[in-house]
Amino acid sequence: MGSKVAAPSTASILLLLMVAVFATLSTTHAQLSTSFYKSSCPNAVNVITSAVNTAFNKRAASAAGVLRIHFHDCFVRGCDASVLIDSPSEKDARPNLSLQGFEVIDAAKTAIEKQCPGIVSCADITAMAAQLSVKKLSGGKFTWAVPLGRRDGLTSSAADTTGKLPPPTANVATLKSIFAAVGLTTEEMVTLSGAHSVGVASCGAIQNRLTTPPDATLDPTYAAALKQQCPAGSTNKVNLDLTTPTRLDEVYYKNLQARKGLMTSDQVLQEDPETQPMVAQHTNLAVFNSKFVAAMIKMGNIGVLTGTQGQIRLNCRKFNP
Repeated sequence: MGSKVAAPSTASILLLLMVAVFATLSTTHAQLSTSFYKSSCPNAVNVITSAVNTAFNKRAASAAGVLRIHFHDCFVRGCDASVLIDSPSEKDARPNLSLQGFEVIDAAKTAIEKQCPGIVSCADITAMAAQLSVKKLSGGKFTWAVPLGRRDGLTSSAADTTGKLPPPTANVATLKSIFAAVGLTTEEMVTLSGAHSVGVASCGAIQNRLTTPPDATLDPTYAAALKQQCPAGSTNKVNLDLTTPTRLDEVYYKNLQARKGLMTSDQVLQEDPETQPMVAQHTNLAVFNSKFVAAMIKMGNIGVLTGTQGQIRLNCRKFNP
């Protein structure tokens, strides 16, 4: 005869129900929401939007800078505003030494603290500022409502950046590994690389391509122009996109097809058999637009702190006392 299976006790059923309820609450709690500040600070989005756009109008280059800050923040410890902390911090890491645009986030924080003290996190301000930078740089074509509810991290160390940020000399395997480590797919890596449609890079980041003879994947005419701009030892800056350097658009991918990607980490996307078709697909502006917006939203969810985790910093550059 088969043995009888004992019926679960009332206590066991209650325990299972409690576990299920807590799991549901935890999942819900971890979700960000576009209406997160609806009750606690109803005018938050408007106040931050005004402050950020005013700062962009004062210094146009800060728009591309803020977008880069958001990337560098999310790839290290998640989107927790840890990259905003002043030295000693992540700012001391070599990939972060050239970050600029922190004053934009400072301006937004100052403005929102006057309206709603201690309510809006620096991590949320950074995410909103990045969305506003994309909107501005794309001429209003790329936009979305930012999911909110992030809290600020309690740790910031230069050592934490090791291996987390793509170097300009990275090959596709390295890029895939770095993006996969934060839950982003190869296609999302190609999409987010399109942010290199705006901004500048240091000459030091491309010296490996200007050897004699130059990198074989670099258009000879473009290589000659870059050598003029970037003589050995130069500290000059060069546009990431030689064609439309101040506009976030699909031209970045067309440049890759023409062997005019600036850095190794750009051009390899065209040379790799897996990513080459993705590059071709992204030369369509509508495709790039929809994929970039989706990838930015997903990136903004990496490792977020919510609920009672972390803190709401009063000053984005330092931890609360």
